[in-house]
Amino acid sequence: MEIIPESLFPTLVWTTLFDDRQSFNKDLLKVALQLRQRDPAGVSKTNIKGWQSANNLQHLPEFEAINLRILQVCERITESQHFKKDFVLQHQAWLNISPPGASNQIHYHPNCHFSGVYYVSLDAPDCGSIYFRDPRVASRMLTYPIERPTDFTASELRMRPEEGRMYVFPGWLEHGVDENQSGRDRISISFNVLAVPRI
Repeated sequence: MEIIPESLFPTLVWTTLFDDRQSFNKDLLKVALQLRQRDPAGVSKTNIKGWQSANNLQHLPEFEAINLRILQVCERITESQHFKKDFVLQHQAWLNISPPGASNQIHYHPNCHFSGVYYVSLDAPDCGSIYFRDPRVASRMLTYPIERPTDFTASELRMRPEEGRMYVFPGWLEHGVDENQSGRDRISISFNVLAVPRI
């Protein structure tokens, strides 16, 4: 007897690793540290013991290169998901600097189609994984008596960050970042993307 699983309503996380990440991140790290120096207070949202910039990197010329890549990656994703051709993408982005001991509590991003993060600098493997919570709320009513979790039975799934890698996921997907247990800052750029009608 053959039993065939079918995937219904899958939750997708897209990821890409930039080929030129070493030189690209070197330039990005420089402007990131300059931005924190200009605004040492930052803002407080989901970051715990970390620093976060305002959601305005999309307006800063020194971040033009990463802004362009965010939109390019998300445009490819929207094409694969058959978004309407008369819609364009708008985004906002912000910088995260998480020293040893810092983390990001679990949260989601309302009012956007996609969210994501790009990793600029980190000390793997102890810098803290990004994790995602099962969005099927009804699945929490009764847990499975499992010996080890699978993609189907897990309540949370983790992905280990890597310098030069970008993750994109639905804005409604709950996510957080584990504590940075490495010896240096974890630096990343987060973003939200919204498809809006072309004017």
